[in-house]
Amino acid sequence: MARTKRETYYEILGVSRDSSRETIEEVFLKEIQFFRLLETSGSLEAQEKILELTKAYLTLSDPQKRKKYDGELDFEFVLLDGKAKDPEIEEAYDAYRLGHKKSYQEILKEFTKFREEMGETLWVLKKTTIYLVGNLLVYSGLVLYRSITSHTNPMEAKEDSSQFDTLSLFFLGFSFLGYLFFRFTYLPKQLEKRRNQKPN
Repeated sequence: MARTKRETYYEILGVSRDSSRETIEEVFLKEIQFFRLLETSGSLEAQEKILELTKAYLTLSDPQKRKKYDGELDFEFVLLDGKAKDPEIEEAYDAYRLGHKKSYQEILKEFTKFREEMGETLWVLKKTTIYLVGNLLVYSGLVLYRSITSHTNPMEAKEDSSQFDTLSLFFLGFSFLGYLFFRFTYLPKQLEKRRNQKPN
C-alpha cells in the first residue's frame, strides 16, 4: 500500500532550509509551548505534534544529523527534479538503498554522475544529428539543382549524369572525412570546454 507523502522536518517546524540553529530553536520553543497548552486539554493530536516537533528539532539542531538529513533531501530533489514525491517511488528508493546497502549520499553521487553522462551523450547526439542533417540538405540541394538543369538531349544528359556521379562521390567522401574530424576532433574539444564551464 502506498504511503502518503511525508513532511520534511523543515515543513514540520515551519522554517526554511537556510534557517540558522537559533531560528530553529526559537520556532521550536514557540510551537512546543502552544501545543503543550493543547495537550493539557487532552488533545491526542497535540501529543503527536509534540513528538513530530521534537524529532524534527533534535535532527535539525545537531549539525551532523542535519547535514546527513539535508543529503537525503537533496537526493530526493535531484531524482525528481524538485517535483512532488510519489509515495510509490519513495518506496522504490528505500528498497534500492537497503538492497544495495548504500547511503542516500552515495546513491545521489551515482545518479548525478549518470545524469551528467546522459546529458553529454544527448548533447553529442544533438550536434551529430545537426551535422548529418546539414549534409543531407546540401546533397538534396545538389540533386534538386541537377533535376532543374538537366538536359533533354541523350548525349548531354549522359554527360551530366557522369559529372553528377563524380560530384556525388566527391561530396560523400568529403562528408565522411568531415564527419570523422567533427566527431573525433571537434566534438571532444567542445565537450571538454562544456565541462570546464560547469560550476564546481
